[in-house]
Amino acid sequence: MSQEIRFDGKVAIVTGAGNGLGRAHALLLGSRGAKVVVNDLGVSTEGLGSSSSAADAVVAEIIAMGGEAVADYNSVTEGEKIVATALEVFGTVDILINNAGVLRDSSFHKMTEEQWDLIQDVHVKGAFRLTHAVWPIMREKGYGRIVMTASGAGIFGNFGQCNYSTAKSGLIGFANSLAIEGASKNIRVNTIAPVAASRMVIASGLFPQELHDKIKVEDCAPLVGWLCSEECADTGGLFEVGGGFHAKYRWERSQGRMLHTNTLSPELVRDNWERITAFDDHSVHYTDGADGLKEIFARMDSPAKGGNAFIDMEVAGNAVSHLETEYDQNDAALYALAVGAAKDPLDRDELKYVNEFLGDDFRVLPTMAVLPATEVFLRAAKSGEPQLEGLNVPFAKGLHGEQYTVMYRPLPPKAKLKHTMRLKSAIDKGKSTVTILAIETTDEHGTPLFYNEVTGFYPGVPGAGLQRVPSEEINVAPDRQPDAILADKTEVNQALLYRLCGDWNPMHVDPDYAANAGYEKPFLHGLCTFGYLGRHVIKAFCGNDSRLFKSVRARFASIVMPGDTLETRMWRESPTRIIVEMRAVERDVVVLKNGAVELFESVPA
Repeated sequence: MSQEIRFDGKVAIVTGAGNGLGRAHALLLGSRGAKVVVNDLGVSTEGLGSSSSAADAVVAEIIAMGGEAVADYNSVTEGEKIVATALEVFGTVDILINNAGVLRDSSFHKMTEEQWDLIQDVHVKGAFRLTHAVWPIMREKGYGRIVMTASGAGIFGNFGQCNYSTAKSGLIGFANSLAIEGASKNIRVNTIAPVAASRMVIASGLFPQELHDKIKVEDCAPLVGWLCSEECADTGGLFEVGGGFHAKYRWERSQGRMLHTNTLSPELVRDNWERITAFDDHSVHYTDGADGLKEIFARMDSPAKGGNAFIDMEVAGNAVSHLETEYDQNDAALYALAVGAAKDPLDRDELKYVNEFLGDDFRVLPTMAVLPATEVFLRAAKSGEPQLEGLNVPFAKGLHGEQYTVMYRPLPPKAKLKHTMRLKSAIDKGKSTVTILAIETTDEHGTPLFYNEVTGFYPGVPGAGLQRVPSEEINVAPDRQPDAILADKTEVNQALLYRLCGDWNPMHVDPDYAANAGYEKPFLHGLCTFGYLGRHVIKAFCGNDSRLFKSVRARFASIVMPGDTLETRMWRESPTRIIVEMRAVERDVVVLKNGAVELFESVPA
């Protein structure tokens, strides 16, 4: 059996100890060696009258069991007098249990100022007067145990008890601050919220009569005994106790949501209300208010902030998605054909993209690196799951706005690939939203191969709540004649061919789907035209050596119809940088703009 908790040599003050909870606390402490000051003014539950009999009776009980006790009949509103009794009789104070209380219940519209003031004076000011008087004693000796008595009404409120609830809630805050100030001096301060048939509870009619025997006041005393013991190191706690049940309360904060201050409005708060108030796996519990503030300030400074009904940047900004794919020479050859390569079987320069029998001379077009990014999108769309946790933009409304692809080294003829996707940013464009997904790709051994940034444009999806970034024109074509121009006519079934590479988006093959989305008929995949652009640059500036192709960025300016002739205009800015623009010749429409291609100076190892 574990060692008994004793209070030998300790001096305890228990207020309101003539009856109910206070009496139970005093008897337990007295039975275990404490010298007890039994304070009770002897008033009714409403604070009326006075009598010494209640305190005297408890003192007699403690003495009868072999303990030491003295009665005190002062009001807690003169708490220093109660402490003076303890010092006069026992010489010190080690334990203080602020238990005394009265009721003045009334609905708020009928409550008088006298009813309000009395409750605050007894519960709050009384606890203050007593605690203020014992505090220097406990600080000086480097030891103290204080227990406040709150109530469920102070935690949750209760009809007809605005005065009482306010006082009991105030005691919780009082104890929390005292716990912080007393920690270095070994002064532990805790609060209980008892569920017990005390005199005040019985008088209030809070519980039916049949419950009173199940919630005896004596059942609360063991917890108080533990909190007052020298062994107990807990401080600043709020504990519910009654009928054998023991539990601790804590403050919990929802994860909430950071909203960009440049878009704040009541409507934005309303639209984010569900996420602001949700308690879920992301909820946070702090034991220190300073830590909570630090976390808020950190989130203010974080680039991953903001959100709306479709995007939670604080969740999505930290989410990561993993995907594995693989390809072989047949896949690479199919991709090359789908972006217009090797139309002339006698063109040896492009035959190397489609003839797997060339061995070491077989080449993979670098723009094929966009296919894994496409597969990430389409898998999510097919499953109905978000592309990333916290990212729930509607797939059907999305358009491919911009593509950026970087090659770290030439693509091997075949490979098993590992992709890691994260949300780089999400941007408010007024009535539209822009997302930028970043996807890093390695081979199965972890060797970096390439990187993609996929910019999605979602018209009709409000961007309010996200960061605002001003639009800028980049990679603007020079005001001079291009250094090179190449053109290829697409086939009328080009979209059907490119679809076999894995981009099965029905927008490009299903007339009904395209019509429902507001288009006259299916149009060519933007990434198919992107592949044409890459081929043209390789042919014009790389001596058709695809291994020199380092990166490409371009914006999708307009749709391409299968059968269009795609003309790429290219301006050399430096030996390794090419500005590019593509147009559909027959319709004289720019379809890719603000493009730039970077080249390697030599073939990377």
